[in-house]
Amino acid sequence: MRHPISKIAALALVAPLAGGMLLTAPASAAPAQVPATVKAAAEPFASFAVTVSAPKKVKAGGKITYKIKGVNKGPYVADAFYMGGLLPKHSKVTAIYAPKGTECGTYEDGFWCFTPYALEIDDYETIAITVKLGKKSGRTAEAILGVDSYDLQTGAEDLSRDELERLGTKGWYFAKKVKTKIVR
Repeated sequence: MRHPISKIAALALVAPLAGGMLLTAPASAAPAQVPATVKAAAEPFASFAVTVSAPKKVKAGGKITYKIKGVNKGPYVADAFYMGGLLPKHSKVTAIYAPKGTECGTYEDGFWCFTPYALEIDDYETIAITVKLGKKSGRTAEAILGVDSYDLQTGAEDLSRDELERLGTKGWYFAKKVKTKIVR
């Protein structure tokens, strides 16, 4: 059998919630107007124009150097972006040429490098990734490379790429497909 004191405690917890509901606006009230300056979340915080260069031909088992250039086209400063992408099958990264402090790693969707600099509108960043092709490479080495830009909220600047994806932070790919013929 419950004691009366437990009923009083339960009522003390529920009463403020019920009182708060009485003070809220009725359901028929007009919805609040969104200010015209608020932008829809369908556009990235920072769009990129991407160029990728690579040799047209390479010998089997040889090396390919991919040069990736990303130009921030706005509308805001790009402060959270990764450069890289999907490298050819059966290849291994042998060298990375990037600004000092760049951190690179392999993720589910490719090999990505985070540069430590924010890009103003029309500023650019360039990195180069050299890969060695494996013996099992086919007739064409295909890569999809470019920029992966994230829409960071205030306070999320120091989170890793894995953590951003776990939290569901919106990301945008700006990438190009590059093909290199493998000659034997």
